[in-house]
Amino acid sequence: MEVIVSYCTDAGNRKKTNQDSLSVKVVNSPKGKIVFAVVCDGMGGLAHGEMASREVVMAFVEWFEVEFARLVAQDMVSEDTVHDQWQEVIVRTNESLGEYANREGTMMGSTVSVLLLYQEEYYICHVGDSRIYRINEKTKQLTNDQTLVAWEVEMGKLTEEEAKVDPRRSVLLQCVGASEEVRPQYERGKITGNTTFVLSSDGFVHKITKEELQDMFSPERIQDKQHLTQICETAVDIVMERGELDNVTVVAIALKK
Repeated sequence: MEVIVSYCTDAGNRKKTNQDSLSVKVVNSPKGKIVFAVVCDGMGGLAHGEMASREVVMAFVEWFEVEFARLVAQDMVSEDTVHDQWQEVIVRTNESLGEYANREGTMMGSTVSVLLLYQEEYYICHVGDSRIYRINEKTKQLTNDQTLVAWEVEMGKLTEEEAKVDPRRSVLLQCVGASEEVRPQYERGKITGNTTFVLSSDGFVHKITKEELQDMFSPERIQDKQHLTQICETAVDIVMERGELDNVTVVAIALKK
């Protein structure tokens, strides 16, 4: 399986700092190629949002490099084990960020969207309103936005079109660091055929459509890493030109079989 990875991140049109953080790793192993990606969108005054997102990313990267490496070496990878260990990372990081924020007299937190590709399967851990998409013959959002307006759409109080312009669209129901208890969304699925996975902060998706994602990130269209980098950069430029004010981050992972 050929794996092509690239990303683009930008502070945006208004903000002076980029509070988004990310990490992408591709590892060759006796079990085949393993891909691990994390996107976090931090929130908090001054540098606190940047710190929160960075700490969450680092916690998951440490898990991948230590705990997951041990699971692979011992041939003990399972959905339950991965999700249980991810839950431990979430709980531990939520507590440490909360304690730091209390000492500093501030509030800080971060979304997190984690994607693990291992032996023809994908595993997801998600908190907040960053997103993960799967793109092949069609584009599917694999994560659920954990926001007030998304909940109101689900309850029938808002239409999807109303939610797109609602001023409360970024109000989170939970995040890592500022919630007393965090309940992530966990998913697992099969990888079939050529597929592109796209991870993004919410700033990326406000000004772009599923149809445009499909057109730009379709796996058949992606030629090589340089080409994928150009696609990511073009997509971010489009979002910025359309007036997005938030930080903008996109990570793309193209799998070609």
